[in-house]
Amino acid sequence: MKRIFLLICFLCSLQTLLAQTTYNVSGTIKDTTGQSMIGANIWLIAGRDTMHTISNETGRFFFQQVRQPIFNLRVTLIGYETWYREFSFKEAGSQIDLPQIELSMKPSLLKEIVVKGKMSPVVIREDTIEYRADQYRLRQNAVAEDLLKRLPGMQVDMEGNVQTMGKKIMKVRINGKDFMISDIKTLTRLLPVDMIDKVQLIDDYGDMARATGRKVGEPEKILNIQTKADLDRVYQAQAVAGGGNDSRYNASVLGNYFSEKQQLSVNGNTNNTASQVGNTVTSTGNINYRGNYSREFSTNVGITGSRTTSKVDGLSTVKTVTDEGTLTSVNSNISDSRADAYNINVGAEYKPREGDMYNFNLNYADITNINGNLVSAIQSGLQRKDQITSSLNTNKSPTLLAGVFGSHRFSDLGRVLSLGVYVNTTNSNNLQDGLDSLRYYNTDGTIAKDSLLHQLLEKQNDNFTGNAQLSYVEPLDSSNSIELKYAINYNRSDNTQETRWMNQDGKINRIDSLSNHYIYSQVQHQLELNYRYARQKWDLTLGLRTQPSSLIMEGGANKTVVRNNKFVPVFRIQYKLPKQAMMSLSYSGNVQFPAYQQLQPVPDLTNAQFPVIGNPDLRPALGHGFFFNYRKAGENTLFLHLSANLTQDKVVTNVSLVKDSFNTVKQETRFLNANGDYNFRFIYGWSHRLAEGKYNLFLDGNHSYNNNILYMDNVRKSGQNLVLNQSAKMNMLLEWVELMGGAAYTYNRNVYVLQENSITNISTWNFSFYGKVYFLKTFNASAEFSKQLNSGFNGALAANPAILNASVEKTILKRKVTCRLQGFNLLDETSRLSQYINGNTVTEIQNRLLGRYFMFSLQCDLRLFQGNKK
Repeated sequence: MKRIFLLICFLCSLQTLLAQTTYNVSGTIKDTTGQSMIGANIWLIAGRDTMHTISNETGRFFFQQVRQPIFNLRVTLIGYETWYREFSFKEAGSQIDLPQIELSMKPSLLKEIVVKGKMSPVVIREDTIEYRADQYRLRQNAVAEDLLKRLPGMQVDMEGNVQTMGKKIMKVRINGKDFMISDIKTLTRLLPVDMIDKVQLIDDYGDMARATGRKVGEPEKILNIQTKADLDRVYQAQAVAGGGNDSRYNASVLGNYFSEKQQLSVNGNTNNTASQVGNTVTSTGNINYRGNYSREFSTNVGITGSRTTSKVDGLSTVKTVTDEGTLTSVNSNISDSRADAYNINVGAEYKPREGDMYNFNLNYADITNINGNLVSAIQSGLQRKDQITSSLNTNKSPTLLAGVFGSHRFSDLGRVLSLGVYVNTTNSNNLQDGLDSLRYYNTDGTIAKDSLLHQLLEKQNDNFTGNAQLSYVEPLDSSNSIELKYAINYNRSDNTQETRWMNQDGKINRIDSLSNHYIYSQVQHQLELNYRYARQKWDLTLGLRTQPSSLIMEGGANKTVVRNNKFVPVFRIQYKLPKQAMMSLSYSGNVQFPAYQQLQPVPDLTNAQFPVIGNPDLRPALGHGFFFNYRKAGENTLFLHLSANLTQDKVVTNVSLVKDSFNTVKQETRFLNANGDYNFRFIYGWSHRLAEGKYNLFLDGNHSYNNNILYMDNVRKSGQNLVLNQSAKMNMLLEWVELMGGAAYTYNRNVYVLQENSITNISTWNFSFYGKVYFLKTFNASAEFSKQLNSGFNGALAANPAILNASVEKTILKRKVTCRLQGFNLLDETSRLSQYINGNTVTEIQNRLLGRYFMFSLQCDLRLFQGNKK
């Protein structure tokens, strides 16, 4: 018996000893710019044992049951130098977390692949679409905007705005760090393309998603520009100065310094040619600095300032359909505005070890808008009434935003604790001084009466928003984990509205019935439990979230309290297909609180002929979103996006016609909750690359269907809106000539009341052509032509503009200076049409374009690239 007991003790001791001699090894692989390396091959050699694995979507890799703490590691990835190192962790515990591994690109191999055309110009990396700049044919002195125009899935309009998959890009990063600018084109039209290694289009889900791997909702589209990694230092400066007839001018300056540890950019621009509509003067300036003081700690500072003044003449037709008839108003508008914006952002980031990250951001912005309008409206149809409105609006909105975020990964494999706290305070003061001159008519067309109303309307809004999120991730094994997450959102809005009327003698009277003071607060809690499976090709997240919330509104003796609790599922699945393809399917559910204006029960007479009265009994809405995305890169690139959205208890308008003292009607808007609002959207982009990029074909589509619910005199109506937008274009990029041409068709059908006479069908064709010829080594000439054909617009509006621009350039002083002569709107077109739909109202707008003008400018480019990184 004693021997048996000793044998059992020996076997248990042996098993414990064996267990102590195995290790779990993990690490992260990135490139020199900080981009996670997906699909890298990793070999671990420990004695006679060789183990192999592949890095996942975040660049992480794992080895389990390694027999000894001394081993060699070898990492390979196409296009990068082979990485090899020996490790010894004799004093380590069972969990070995390796330092971050950085892969360096192979410049020589990259060049060889480019010549043979074997490297894909587009690479998909999880939530990032990466475009390799050297795979696109661009001439010397080209800028970032020239590159963006060639990229599949990107659209750049004549004013420099950048869109992708139907979304406008508002945020830019340089080498993964936020770059503060007031307008994206102030950077893309100045940054030289020969500094750019890659352009990345990032779906950003926020800091919490980066820490936990869980992605919720629709991401923000961010453009990240990676500079060339084989340069130690980059000094670059560019200056442009130009002048033309009709007092047109343009001046800009850009200076950049990039090194491994510092990034400094200064740029400024002033011009009166940036907008195609009206007479607009835009002046902007910004400074961006990023310093990496150590491998763990970095800071960034951004300062921007801008002023925009604009004078715009416009003509519009507003058609409002009601049960009693149709109101048609032909409006002419003259506006004179000025907008001043100043912004400063300070941030810091600390990464003491792999998996740990702490950051802080402080942002202050001050925006002032002054807008003067003179509107003349002639109303016909259901009634005849003329209105001339003169108004001056002044709005000042200082905003302070602060946020801290921290994430810690424990020594146990995959265990993560994350916390984020954000606060935002905004004080908005709006003053409107409006003068309404009205003329009423009898049914026989004779003048009935003239009326004059001078109104002073002041709105003060003090808003505070706080948000905190706490997440804990517990791994079940290397592929499975669960997350427990809690979030609280708090919003408090203190609103004051004061309405005063001035009589003809200049006496001012406060109108108590149109003045109010309300405090609006909302609190929402979110408690979520989810499960995630992430291994090789699959990434699946399933869970459930409860969202108890309360809304309180207080004003005088009135107090409204609304409470509810919503349960929504958490679902997202992503699958990696062969040959650079990926697809994902996700669901998003969120509570939507009514806005303050929709709740306040006091009339808002910002426009006295269209009073707005809130409903304090509104309930929060619940939105459901379903999203499918497919991406495939290569010689044939295809992007697909399908979405469906359904809103329960959506806040909708209830429009009524109310008679005034002159027996004419005003359109009064109130609000209700209603079900049945939904929409579908289908977006795609396809491109085909021929002859190593010499010829390219592009097909893009953006189609949507909306079923909108509205009420008219408390009777439920539905409005259907169908928009089909299809475009096709192609380009030819040869050494001496660049040709691009395309056509786009847009069909917009709107049925805003279920009656045949309330259907609008608007069709627009857009044809475009661009050509550029290089000759005599230092000369080039270009022309850009676009033609728009419109049908279905109201008879009061008519425009089918044809825009022709042309330029001739010559470079001198070894291409450091460019002399440029340009002609704009050579056919002297004067107007452009557009349409907007809101409830039971369709607005068609005709804007006045800049007339024909010519400009001569000089551009100076100075660049110094130093050394190769070793």
